[in-house]
Amino acid sequence: MLTSILLALVLVFLGSGALAAALILSRRTRLELEKRVNLVASVSEAKAPSQTLIGLAKEKTKKFDAILMRVFAFGLKNTWGMHMSSIALLMSAAVGGVVTWLIASRFFGLSPLLSIALSVPMMYFAPRFMLARQQKKAERDFTEMFPDAVDTIGRMLRAGLPISAAMRTVAIEASPPVNAVFHTIADQLRIGVPIKDALDTSSRQIGLPDFRFFAVAVSLQYTTGGNLSATLEILSDLIRKRRAMRLKARSTTGEIRITAYTLASIPIVTIGALLIIQPGYLTPLWTDPRGHLILAIAGVGFFLSYLSMRTMMRSVTND
Repeated sequence: MLTSILLALVLVFLGSGALAAALILSRRTRLELEKRVNLVASVSEAKAPSQTLIGLAKEKTKKFDAILMRVFAFGLKNTWGMHMSSIALLMSAAVGGVVTWLIASRFFGLSPLLSIALSVPMMYFAPRFMLARQQKKAERDFTEMFPDAVDTIGRMLRAGLPISAAMRTVAIEASPPVNAVFHTIADQLRIGVPIKDALDTSSRQIGLPDFRFFAVAVSLQYTTGGNLSATLEILSDLIRKRRAMRLKARSTTGEIRITAYTLASIPIVTIGALLIIQPGYLTPLWTDPRGHLILAIAGVGFFLSYLSMRTMMRSVTND
């Protein structure tokens, strides 16, 4: 009992220590910048440098946030929609580790060492899961609003405006995350980057098929000439039809998905009912080593079945 409490406190202290380290690093950076500015600034100019200092400290904090996000998002295909602070990432890591340890040690009755071995990976995968969900949401929002942005560019081209002005307008008037993407493209065009290179860079960064179609169409029409507004009109209609097809496939497979969710919930509901009606019936699963083996095999089988169903559903609903 005492050992379990001490291990729980160690995990809490680890998470708190990581959070404190981030805050100390930010404070240390700010103090160092203040010291350097005070060496070259006069007393009468103390207010202006302090304001600059705050901006520099915020810039350092953003760089630390970006580094931490790269660590937790290592290996993920797209990361442009992720924007979590380092404090939120470290807090989610600490919560994930503590919750996993409590479930493993209290509910399943595992040894303290094994509970820690399960908690440490969760301290990495909990923030990673949150970042992946955030990226998926950004991709869904972009796919939803992108046809309207294409229509806006086409109408402005028909009105006689250049494509750089059309993209700048979309960057100002569109909703996130579309405005951020076109804001980057418009900034690159303003400093002289060729439109083909700007679109190609953004296309590789975003990694969505709809935007790749847009980048290829604009690059070809801009290079070879032609009616770009008519091409964009056809492209926006094509993107909407592709989205409608995906939604139709999702609605068609709705019954299959509900069946899969129902089958997956049966073991969980059954175990919960047995724990309420006859708690001692499942006791060997937590106390006997053979029960641990059965739980491990059941968990692996449950996870593999989830992956197989998820793969089959994505093969139908994806592009």
